[in-house]
Amino acid sequence: MLNLLLRLSDWVLILICGALSYYASNAYETFTAMGVQGLPTSYLQVILLAVLLSALIFPLFTIYRVWRGSSTLSEIKYLTMAWFMVALTLTLLAFITKSGAEYSRSWMGIWLVSGWFALVGSRVALRYVLRYLRSSGFNHRHIVIVGTGDQATIVADRLQKSTWFGLEITALFSNGQVSEYLPPWLRDKKIITEYEDLRRHVDNHDIDQVWISLPHSEESTIREVINVLDDSSAEIRYVPDIFQYQLMHHSLSEVAGVPVVNISYSAIDGANKLLKAVEDYVLASALLIFASPLMALIAIGVKLSSPGPVLYRQKRVGWNGREFTMLKFRSMPIEAEHETGPIWASKMDKRATPFGSFLRKTSLDELPQLFNVLRGEMSLIGPRPERPVFVEQYKDEIPHYNKKHLVKAGLTGWAQVHGWRGNTCLHTRIEHDLYYIENWSLWLDIKIIVMTIFRGLIHRNAY
Repeated sequence: MLNLLLRLSDWVLILICGALSYYASNAYETFTAMGVQGLPTSYLQVILLAVLLSALIFPLFTIYRVWRGSSTLSEIKYLTMAWFMVALTLTLLAFITKSGAEYSRSWMGIWLVSGWFALVGSRVALRYVLRYLRSSGFNHRHIVIVGTGDQATIVADRLQKSTWFGLEITALFSNGQVSEYLPPWLRDKKIITEYEDLRRHVDNHDIDQVWISLPHSEESTIREVINVLDDSSAEIRYVPDIFQYQLMHHSLSEVAGVPVVNISYSAIDGANKLLKAVEDYVLASALLIFASPLMALIAIGVKLSSPGPVLYRQKRVGWNGREFTMLKFRSMPIEAEHETGPIWASKMDKRATPFGSFLRKTSLDELPQLFNVLRGEMSLIGPRPERPVFVEQYKDEIPHYNKKHLVKAGLTGWAQVHGWRGNTCLHTRIEHDLYYIENWSLWLDIKIIVMTIFRGLIHRNAY
């Protein structure tokens, strides 16, 4: 019921914000001596289209899942990405239909900003209401934790400190010795040691959930608990003992009906893959249109600076370790590598022409890679690709180096906007690349784009 009300609330808020934004952006024209003019049909159609898109796109970002136990910031992040995707889709449709000039840009801007505040505000208000109710003892869920070891203690401690989640621990189950490190507040809970007693406690005390928090070595206990509670109405949740491993974007999923724990996999998959592709194609197309006059001037400058082609083509390693031909504006004479071969760029490298040095320092030599993005070989945001010879050299020297190839290479990335480019520490650069892969989201991509504009284009380590 709450899920349905939340969906209806989102649609109504988008509709209201769209209408009010129209009147706010046209205050002088809409308020006349005869009263307030009605909302034009064309504007109403766009607002209704946005409502329809939100109904289709929001579920893709799991906006309407149960957020009990998740942070407010996490929910806002996904909501922001979903609303941004709706805005991006509307912009793309306006570009395709060439109807953008028919609508006020100020209206669209006010609508998108006010709509975001309204959607986020409704979520925050709902959380405060639910938090108050749960802290007051309403809407609680009673749980039993199976396990008394270190892992179970950590789980119980986090639940105890997060009272607003409304999860109340009523008992612990252990078929062995209770850990001496169990905190006093947990020792005061009911300790169940027999399987049949566990079943009776679940049935007689209205237990909503049973959390199994045991290491893999206690597989027989896990099986027995599941069997005993097989026909119980309580939800059974298993907390996997995988925190001791170094994981890359780990999650739980199902493949062909088989439950799978993803230890290391590409973050750009499923709906995220589609989202990333739309982001790349839309923004790369817009940037090419915007930058085409500048690129024409740069091409002339390259031609005048030294004999040879305008573009420099170089083999790089990208997604899944596949090689592709990366494009750049040529910044060196064509014979520059004949004697030296492939070498790592540094401040001591004097092979670039004066104009080429300027292109490197301003990162303008990277602009042709927008074509690599449109060809699907690269992304706007991602780890920078390296030449095959350097990949072979560093994959054995630097831990987890090849994990950077779990996603497409990018024009800019998390490492670059933090200054880790050029002849800087590769270990730290890889750490930043892996952070990006582990924490990828549309919100992070937007943040990197903004950071690139202000401190990524011109940097002391660009040469």
